[in-house]
Amino acid sequence: MRRRGTLNAVLVNIVLWGAVAFFLFPTVWTYSTAFKPPSEYYRSPPRLLPENPSIYHFLEAFVPEAIPQVFDKSAAYWVEEAAGRTNPVTPALVNSIVVTLASAAIALLIGMPAAYALSRYRFRGGKNMATWLLSTRMVPPVVTVIPLFFILSSLKLIDTRTGLIILYIMINLPIVVWFLKGVFDEVPREIEESALVDGCTRLSAFVRIVLPLAIGGIVATAMFCVFLTWNEFLFALIMTRKETVTLPVALSTFRLDRGMLWGMMSASIVVATLPMIAVIFVLQKRIVRGMLAGSSR
Repeated sequence: MRRRGTLNAVLVNIVLWGAVAFFLFPTVWTYSTAFKPPSEYYRSPPRLLPENPSIYHFLEAFVPEAIPQVFDKSAAYWVEEAAGRTNPVTPALVNSIVVTLASAAIALLIGMPAAYALSRYRFRGGKNMATWLLSTRMVPPVVTVIPLFFILSSLKLIDTRTGLIILYIMINLPIVVWFLKGVFDEVPREIEESALVDGCTRLSAFVRIVLPLAIGGIVATAMFCVFLTWNEFLFALIMTRKETVTLPVALSTFRLDRGMLWGMMSASIVVATLPMIAVIFVLQKRIVRGMLAGSSR
């Protein structure tokens, strides 16, 4: 029995590590390509790790004006992509950061009081209000993109950060209310009532008692909104033209007539994904704890 249990454990670990390697390989290959010159990632047979790692593609994608100061002409010519060049993606990166942080923060500021009210107060229709709000996210985005385009166009908000921020607040708000209502339901009412007896106002009790106890769920909800907004492509593609293009849309511009800009695209993907991966590793325990608190009702 012990041998059979050990064998089963070994087989399970082999299958799990094989699955991890299968899904992780594209990410590792992309990160490796970002540091390779074209002569290496066009090599046959290919190699996983770069022999002569270089930050040329990162400079090419974000600060091309710094290339002459870092690389001499011969090195720049040697690493030049045969498919050509495209515009740097720094403006798209800035747009993504601004739109993502602003929409997530405003959605939280609006959604936290709404979720708290649904959790603490009883009124007609309030029991199903959170479910009704979440149901608005079940509509396929392709169904709503055209009406939303005409609304933003009539308000002259097409190709503006303000228009994208308003749009993403509308997308994130139902999720914020749904998650945080479950989180606030888990906060014991007795603690809050004791604070009210001691002289706290409802607002003071919410800020001083409820929010600190629900910080795990708030962080998890905020990160979920950030992930949704940071990776959103359809609305950003339709609602932007040139000035407010976001990073996911910019990543689709590396296919030129003469081929793919593999180096620039890989460097941009590294910059787009590495902050999210780092945040997950740093806050993973708090995120999991908050997600479990919000799903336990």
